[in-house]
Amino acid sequence: MNRILLFFYFVSVLVVMVGFYGMNSFTAILEGDDTGGSNPAMVIPVFILPFFFYFLYGTTELSMRFAERYKNRNVRLGSVVISAATAFGIAVYTFARAQALRNEIVLKLDHIENASQMPLLNLYSNSTFFNLMTFILIILLCYIAGVLWSISRKRRQSIENKRSDQMVT
Repeated sequence: MNRILLFFYFVSVLVVMVGFYGMNSFTAILEGDDTGGSNPAMVIPVFILPFFFYFLYGTTELSMRFAERYKNRNVRLGSVVISAATAFGIAVYTFARAQALRNEIVLKLDHIENASQMPLLNLYSNSTFFNLMTFILIILLCYIAGVLWSISRKRRQSIENKRSDQMVT
């Protein structure tokens, strides 16, 4: 990445982080019989979406370049396995936390009869989905995609090199 693209990447990281943590300020406090209404924080992703996509692309690109520096395939695959296990653990933990919060909402709010009436992402659960752990989850998924992309690209290049060597001889 050249310097201007790296600068834009860091700007997008900053905007996405502020957006993630800004959404938590719109989380409603679960007290009494508050019907809530809508989730005003869901307008934030609309404005940060271009920055978010550039953040995803930049993180994947940097991960791919980082993976290309390692010549040992076992190190790359090991890091992917560890990253995948960590990402899976974060996803399961976040889902379990959101499910527990949804059950708590059903118990506290009288107008909701069962958990299927309340979505996992709601006015009360912004802090469950937009926090440091889910931000790390996104980075890990981009890293996994970057490493796998790097491995497949190296494999394709080695196949093309073998074909060109065979054609020359």
